[in-house]
Amino acid sequence: MKFKVRKNLVKVILYLLCIFFLILGIVLLLNAWEQQYYSYTPETSENGSGSSQSQNADIEYNGVKYKLNRKIETVLLVGVDKYLASTDSNTYINTEQADFLMLVVIDTSDESFKVLHINRDTMTDVQVLGVTGAVAFTNYEQIALAHTYGSGQEDSAENTVTAVSNLLYDVDIDHYITVTMDAVSIINDAVGGVTLTALDTINDDIIEGETVTLLGENALLYVRTRYGLEDSSNLHRMERQEQYLKALMEKFKEKCSEDSDFAIDTALEITQYMVSDCTVNELSDIYSAMSDYELTDYLTLEGEATVGDTYMEFYVDEDALYELYLDLFYTVIE
Repeated sequence: MKFKVRKNLVKVILYLLCIFFLILGIVLLLNAWEQQYYSYTPETSENGSGSSQSQNADIEYNGVKYKLNRKIETVLLVGVDKYLASTDSNTYINTEQADFLMLVVIDTSDESFKVLHINRDTMTDVQVLGVTGAVAFTNYEQIALAHTYGSGQEDSAENTVTAVSNLLYDVDIDHYITVTMDAVSIINDAVGGVTLTALDTINDDIIEGETVTLLGENALLYVRTRYGLEDSSNLHRMERQEQYLKALMEKFKEKCSEDSDFAIDTALEITQYMVSDCTVNELSDIYSAMSDYELTDYLTLEGEATVGDTYMEFYVDEDALYELYLDLFYTVIE
């Protein structure tokens, strides 16, 4: 029984890691959805982030009535990366930013789930923690920075959960799983490297237009590098990530077919890079749902990416965000 539980846990970690890598690259272009304008305009804070909504109340929007779907469970998957950062004596800061955020919404009523990819540059209200770990104040900044406040462990993950919840009208998020980007090189080398035609010149080993087999640090550089390139936008980086991750998944499948223990052995190598609030049983339930349920949609936020004073900033379209919120967490009242 203990072996079975342990094996299920490994499967959970592996499956979520695969989803993490896949969605990291498969990002729908933000212009793929036509913008739609409705008579209802959600309230916004002074800086424009979404307002709080009571999830217990029915909602009428654009002439349609909605009720909260109480058959859903949410899991936030976060890929964190390390950056140089200064430490302010009045704050509680680490050096890890949330480089990738994906919310998995599991609907047990029809055995399906959807995934929402959240642009790391999304501007929203983020809690800043003081030296005691308590909330000192709230700042309007990139959602990626939410993870930098805290120790880099559970408190940082929970602060990221709060930021995502705030963005989505205070929606309840049941669980979180964070994985550091260090796992990329481990998985990459485990499959024997990933061969592709480089879309950008990253260094002397990775030249645009040339076929290269990525190994070690070069794999991480290819999916992470953003600044210093001709196009340093997060959207362009996502194109590179999509290319890489599709190739990685093919190699991973090949290895699994050749070695029945490959998936378990690889998953065990990355457990030290993961932080989660899930118990073994909860992880097993999530694994079962995501294995048996139908993935019905990949969703992204609509909005506008601009160059801020120092970094890229992504401002969500509030009307589109509210419609997405209803689609994910509510059902139409017939």
